[in-house]
Amino acid sequence: MFLRTMSSVLCLGLMTTTGCSNNSAPQPSPQPMAVSGVGAESQEDPKIEAALNELSEEDREVAKAQKFCAVAGEKGRLGSMGKPYKLMIEGQPVFLCCDGCEEDALKNPQETLAKVEKLKAANK
Repeated sequence: MFLRTMSSVLCLGLMTTTGCSNNSAPQPSPQPMAVSGVGAESQEDPKIEAALNELSEEDREVAKAQKFCAVAGEKGRLGSMGKPYKLMIEGQPVFLCCDGCEEDALKNPQETLAKVEKLKAANK
């Protein structure tokens, strides 16, 4: 219980300082690096790519298709805050930028799932 409380306090502090909330100003999207003769995956921001590589291959593909946090939207690029947080809602994987977004994602599961589908469609 103590570890969970401390983890929550730490996450809250991180959200406050890193702008995880929906109230933060939009961050500019990193521009892909020009790479010739290499697949599109190599054009990803190295920090984001490293964070996504911490996921299983199956989860990594789902997270790449979703691209953004189901709560923070385009303000929360998956991988920008480390390994994306996986949440299962009604048997569907939902990725969040951090565990601090879990409560908001679970407030309205249907809305969260709909947002995930929109994010995936926008990133095709």
